Amino acid sequence: MEYTINPYDSKEYSECQKRNIKVNGKGIVEAEPDIVVISLGVVTKDKNPQSVQNLNDEISKKLINALMRAGISRDDIKTSSYSIYPEYDYVDGKQLLSGYTASHILQVKVRDIKKAGEVISTAVQNGANQINKVDFTLEDAKYQYNKALKLAVKDAALKAQAIANAMKVSFDTIPCSITEQSTSFTPLSEQGIMKLAATEAVMPGKIEIIAMVEAEFEFAV
Repeated sequence: MEYTINPYDSKEYSECQKRNIKVNGKGIVEAEPDIVVISLGVVTKDKNPQSVQNLNDEISKKLINALMRAGISRDDIKTSSYSIYPEYDYVDGKQLLSGYTASHILQVKVRDIKKAGEVISTAVQNGANQINKVDFTLEDAKYQYNKALKLAVKDAALKAQAIANAMKVSFDTIPCSITEQSTSFTPLSEQGIMKLAATEAVMPGKIEIIAMVEAEFEFAV
């Protein structure tokens, strides 16, 4: 998502374009994650489409009940995708129907991050055969991102000041324009996911929230 702030009218902005300092600013905030979002699910195969659906539904219900017994609220277990599709074999150049696959992927929110490994183990023991993703994140990431955004704007202003000082010119501390460029969060590695499932140990560290802006400042000689 990109925002551009132009406090001047088009004529004044064109002057800014002629004599300006353009800089990038970066802000970084570290925060402890307070929730874990796990993508996991059940994939089943069978020769018959109705049978594969029934089997998947049966295992999925068992899985959901086990997660709830482990302390996960039903409101924190949501279906992110569900599909049934045919599988084919190729024999002598011919496409032959070999069966059907049903996939039911759940998004599970764990509010006690210390239990993330336990939840994954419980899921695997109760029929989950897909562990797609584990995100250590924040319930309200916007607050931390706005802090990073403020730091990015300050960083841009400091860079513009340094350039103006080097040029021995004065500059307007109010930018002609500011464009929000990007945001990023440091993800958990695939290796980390496998460790969680194997050991139930959770040591996520801190989340790094990064905001970047591009700013233009008018200067006078």
